[in-house]
Amino acid sequence: MTKFYELSTAERLAQLRDEGAIDDDDLPVLTDEPALPTGVAANMVENQIGNFPVPLGLADHFVIDGEALRVPMAVEEPSVIAAAGNAAHRIARAGGFRTSVHRDGITAQIVFTGIPEDFEVLQTFVHEREAEIRKVAHDAHPSLQTYGGGLRNISVSVVCGKGFSEIDLLIDPGDAMGANVVNTIAEAVAKYCVKRLDGLDLLMAILSNDTQNQRARAQARIDFDSLATRDMDGSEVARRIVAAARFAEISPLRAATHNKGIMNGINAVVLATGNDTRNINAAAYADLNDQRRTWTKWSVDEQCRQLVGSIDIPLPLGSVGGAMSTLPMAKLSLKLLHRPDASRLMGIVASVGLASNCSAMRALVTRGIQEGHMNLQFKSLAMSAGARPEELAPVVSGLRADPAHASLETAANLLTQLRNALK
Repeated sequence: MTKFYELSTAERLAQLRDEGAIDDDDLPVLTDEPALPTGVAANMVENQIGNFPVPLGLADHFVIDGEALRVPMAVEEPSVIAAAGNAAHRIARAGGFRTSVHRDGITAQIVFTGIPEDFEVLQTFVHEREAEIRKVAHDAHPSLQTYGGGLRNISVSVVCGKGFSEIDLLIDPGDAMGANVVNTIAEAVAKYCVKRLDGLDLLMAILSNDTQNQRARAQARIDFDSLATRDMDGSEVARRIVAAARFAEISPLRAATHNKGIMNGINAVVLATGNDTRNINAAAYADLNDQRRTWTKWSVDEQCRQLVGSIDIPLPLGSVGGAMSTLPMAKLSLKLLHRPDASRLMGIVASVGLASNCSAMRALVTRGIQEGHMNLQFKSLAMSAGARPEELAPVVSGLRADPAHASLETAANLLTQLRNALK
């Protein structure tokens, strides 16, 4: 049976249609017609002049909490999709990914520069008027409670000697990412407080992208036999991966690149589903410090002869609203994922991050990172030189024959030679 990656784009679409993953109405979004009509794009951003396409691919072989998935990933970097699918295939043989999600809400900060003479006045005010504050929050976005969301907690704090006090609201956005909802509620509550308590000077009311209350965890196991290379047995590969992960925990220089490899996979799914990549990156990196330099852990289970990996990372994602419900490609990506709710999507994205990390480290500690990249890099050079689809194979073959001198100039020369030979 021909493997999915060996099919042409048209054949992949035909297979997806036959499987029921997409239907005839989805095909125009995935073919040469504009995936984002100008009428939609012009109303999403200011001064719109066009669209900036990024390739959308499917990472195959994911089994997440017992469900088989092809995960849509939007990314321009070669090998990201292949690497995630490769690790997912090895993990699937041992049972796939297991996930858990903690999704309590998003914190909004209502910050004041004028502090009542006695800080207890603010605390007492919030305590005594909590019911009214909750009503203000509800009235600011009445439909939120219908979808299972709403204000969950109210707390008061002060930065002693710094001239600031704040009221923090923990708001459950339901299945939405929630930025607009949270900011709307925060501003409404802020106005209510200022009108009713003297001595408060409102500075700002805004959500925090530090989302410790929205975390996703995924765990995976890989049999030693699935890690082996031609010249290294699986147990040795596993131990080298654990050592590489440990080095990332103690080396800031290594941690930066280690984490970039994780975010390669995460950002690609976030983008494909219409979520906010800036929000995800802000939340993820806010979680790190000198004691915690990365989100993944790797160990060896000698008794089961398996490599064990886990990821624990803030992922404030949504599955409805905003770009997720506007962009045709985002809606289709969520359809391909079987229309997950926000919690399910968080588990899927965490699994892809763990797979990306696994694949990168296995390459690093065995053959090196470049070997897997080069074929796709050669294709990129050939296309940059102007090669048409039918010309890619011979140009790539020429570049592969002398990789040390592979460059855009070399690709252009090979393309000229090929065309001259066909005249």
